[in-house]
Amino acid sequence: MLHRVLFLGLISFSISSWGQVEKKLFTMEKNHNPENIMMIHTQTDMDCKFIESKKNNEKNFLEFYWIMDSGRSQKEVHPLIRDEIKKRVRFDGINERKDAFKVTLGDLKELRHDLTDTSMEVMSELSDGKCIVKSVLTLGASGNYKKLDIERTYCEVSKNLLGIPNGCLSLILEGKDVSNGETIKMTFRKK
Repeated sequence: MLHRVLFLGLISFSISSWGQVEKKLFTMEKNHNPENIMMIHTQTDMDCKFIESKKNNEKNFLEFYWIMDSGRSQKEVHPLIRDEIKKRVRFDGINERKDAFKVTLGDLKELRHDLTDTSMEVMSELSDGKCIVKSVLTLGASGNYKKLDIERTYCEVSKNLLGIPNGCLSLILEGKDVSNGETIKMTFRKK
């Protein structure tokens, strides 16, 4: 009987492990300690629906970790830094079907831009049997109102008198045009 319970426990653990897949959304990079890159990601299930991660005793649709040493290792994010990242990349709710949610890019409030909305829509869909996830921001007139699937953000850091980072002098958003796959790179500067 004990063997049967252990076996069933292993099966349910394996299914839950197999049932969730990490999906990269984009990286956050900066000129301050540029070797450390922040990975922003989410999880989907086997039906390509977003699921909550249960890391750090919290339930979140967005997760973060450091890519260190030129991609050779990963590191968990310290809770204080994690709280600051959550302000810069803010989860704003998920739809009932659990195939789309909004994320606001907080850095944009400090910068000049012509976006009508500083939030992106993170969407999942099955395509040819694969779960595809995109982080789409609609650009303003300066970007010809294209839809940008963000792959990378790059912040040129501003620092206070003590040399501590306290915002962005400029922010570069890089990714692909959703309609044709062309590379797009937009720069927004401090107000």
